[in-house]
Amino acid sequence: MNTKNNKIALLSAGIVLLLWSSVATAFKIALRYLGPFELLFLSTFVSFIALSLIMLFSGRFAKLKKVTAKNRNKLLVAGILNPVIYYLLLFKAYDMLPAQFAQAVNFTWPLVLAGFAMILKHEKFHVLRLVMLCISFGGALVVVLGGNAVPGGISITGVLIAFATTIFWVIYWLITKTMDEDPVISLWIPFFVGTVVLSIAAIFFFRPEKLGWGALLSAGYVGLFEMSLTFLLWLNTLRKTTSTALVSNFIYAVPFLSLIFIRFVLDEPIQSTTLVGLFMIAAGIVGQVFIHTKDKVSSRPPG
Repeated sequence: MNTKNNKIALLSAGIVLLLWSSVATAFKIALRYLGPFELLFLSTFVSFIALSLIMLFSGRFAKLKKVTAKNRNKLLVAGILNPVIYYLLLFKAYDMLPAQFAQAVNFTWPLVLAGFAMILKHEKFHVLRLVMLCISFGGALVVVLGGNAVPGGISITGVLIAFATTIFWVIYWLITKTMDEDPVISLWIPFFVGTVVLSIAAIFFFRPEKLGWGALLSAGYVGLFEMSLTFLLWLNTLRKTTSTALVSNFIYAVPFLSLIFIRFVLDEPIQSTTLVGLFMIAAGIVGQVFIHTKDKVSSRPPG
């Protein structure tokens, strides 16, 4: 049974890898038709509808009353962070930057998480951990400096916005990571909040230039395969596998595979510095994971 589950988990992880690798390209295509706010509103609405249907057909609406008041309040706050603030900034960054630069900077969020963990003393300070952080952030700097080779350069404001997304995502992650609530419910509540907030904002700010099939389909793709269904598939994959570490490693391939879509679908030339920088970022993240795993093993009591 475990072997069968592992095969299913690996297949699911491959599907997740493919879908998440395509979303940077999907963002840029969607932003040809829509502004960042319009894309956020439509994709969030699609995600909310999809999650609501899952809640309905799985009987989870009846379980909402079992969510503890503490967790419910946390999820209400989380809904302001994600999808509202996080994705608004992310879409704005993609609107201002070539896809390869926006996704590379956004890929540094595990490093920001590691930094927060040390500052908040959730994890002990480690010199090697600091070295890994420097390597990864050095990689991000290499990517950004490579933007000088792009005609006209790249927007520093866009880079700062892309980096800001990592901070808001980490705060969201820290708020929700300790909850033991149903993952579908834990995602539905923030998207319910996000849909309500964005629906009110849409009265004043929703001004699509081209609200045709291209806009609707691209926003739908982002809503389903970036925000909601793929995330749930990923969580289900982690539950099925007996080797979480093996399956988790698939995620490190996302930004590299994403470059293939960016190059051949968007026709965006890939800078050599982007590849070098991504390898440095990934190396630092893998090093962080290795140190974290080693620390957990060494701190485990004998017997």
